[in-house]
Amino acid sequence: MDETLLTGGCTIPKRITALPGPAPDGGSVRVAEQGPGAAVLENTSTLAAYRIVVTSEARTVEVPVLLPGQRAGVVLDGPAVGPVVWIAPEALGGFTPVTADVVPGGVRYRSGNCRALTSRGAAVLFRASDGRITGGEQLPPANVSCAAGEKVLPGGVTGAEVFPYCDLRTE
Repeated sequence: MDETLLTGGCTIPKRITALPGPAPDGGSVRVAEQGPGAAVLENTSTLAAYRIVVTSEARTVEVPVLLPGQRAGVVLDGPAVGPVVWIAPEALGGFTPVTADVVPGGVRYRSGNCRALTSRGAAVLFRASDGRITGGEQLPPANVSCAAGEKVLPGGVTGAEVFPYCDLRTE
């Protein structure tokens, strides 16, 4: 829903100034599923996780935002979750996660946000018929839409899960 119609302006912040540290409620971002070369992270806190640094050997990925209970894929083997900034979900204004579905001819990205977010790419996870993660692929920012509304971009593999990395920051 476009909150500008109700409030007269977009309330999604363009910058968060909180510092990383442990979640005050004892929650965390944990590795919920692991497969060869890819994993699924889950936010177990009642707070939003922002700028989640995830490493594996010499590679580092930053997942921009995970709301409470939300999951996101990472294309890393044996990922370790590093520093996280924890903030109250209401501090994100009208932010909602951008979703992506593989459709014939591409990937459909959907955003109910009142402004475009900044694409940081996406993780694409592949699964076997029994649900096991079998691998993944990292999409570059130019191949992922974080624009308000709906947009279909070329690409996508039937049965793949696409996790867009859409950031609040505009730089």
